[in-house]
Amino acid sequence: MPPLPRPRLAHDGEGMRLLQGQLVEVRSAGEIAASLDSDGRLDGVPFMPEMTACCGRRFRVFRRADITCVEGHGLRRMDGAVFLADVRCDGSAHDGCQRRCLIFWKEAWLKPVGGAQSPSTVSEPSPRVATGALADLPTRRQGRYVCQSTALAAATAELPRWNLLPFVSQIRSGELSVTRFVLIIALALFNLLRRFLGFRDVGGMAGQRSKSSNGQLGLQPGDWVRIKSRDEIKRTLDSNGRNRGLAFEPEMSYYCGKRFQVEFSIKNMIHEETGQMIHPVNTVSLKGLTCQGLRAKSCPRSNYWFWREQWIECAPAPPMKA
Repeated sequence: MPPLPRPRLAHDGEGMRLLQGQLVEVRSAGEIAASLDSDGRLDGVPFMPEMTACCGRRFRVFRRADITCVEGHGLRRMDGAVFLADVRCDGSAHDGCQRRCLIFWKEAWLKPVGGAQSPSTVSEPSPRVATGALADLPTRRQGRYVCQSTALAAATAELPRWNLLPFVSQIRSGELSVTRFVLIIALALFNLLRRFLGFRDVGGMAGQRSKSSNGQLGLQPGDWVRIKSRDEIKRTLDSNGRNRGLAFEPEMSYYCGKRFQVEFSIKNMIHEETGQMIHPVNTVSLKGLTCQGLRAKSCPRSNYWFWREQWIECAPAPPMKA
């Protein structure tokens, strides 16, 4: 199917700033299709086929996406985008990728519920044609997967390391408390001092192994596990703090010794930097454990942490509350 043209929409959302908790409706397939360029993107952000099912549905805004972590590039800036509560990519159009990333939504693809709506002044394709066009958007190009994750570097702009404006914006919009802001700044300064003195960041670990075993437990969704102690996990890591390439992030150490349920096993995952599908083994996600952005200026992306089965052990379910 040939790419749809991108006329300028009268309701492109200019000046609209959606806020956390706001109820919004995803625009129709026709409206969204009319906003995309010939590559199926708006301002460099791809509209993915998995998003088509959300057209016409209502959601709450989870966080603004003014800043985001980008693998290999650090923290970067994005304009006019938000995350919607619990709307994650299911990977159905990307060969079953299981990263389950929160989806970026350009504000032009959304409209507030209850507000006055400006009518469209352009001719939209029919709903059937538009839905088909969105569902057929490319997911691979030149041997790489095309998705929001792999396009992030090109869809974002550089953000100076000590630029505090994102904090100001998050505090004003109610996404970030002053107490958490102070904690993030204090942690950043303390880690800076530790690095100067030759130490790792708080929570960071490195081991001495050059190669690790698989540590297979055969875990299934719903199984209860306990995250091992820092010392036990450290023995599975190499000098770069990784286990067979997967980093044990400093923030993950906060959960050592605690019990959680397995949410899913991860077998297929698109690598954000290379755009290639990789196949982790004996690796799971745990319910409720996503990145909280403590070391990345309160980045709202909330990526799942992935846990090697070597880092956890089977545990009994907690007793039922009376």
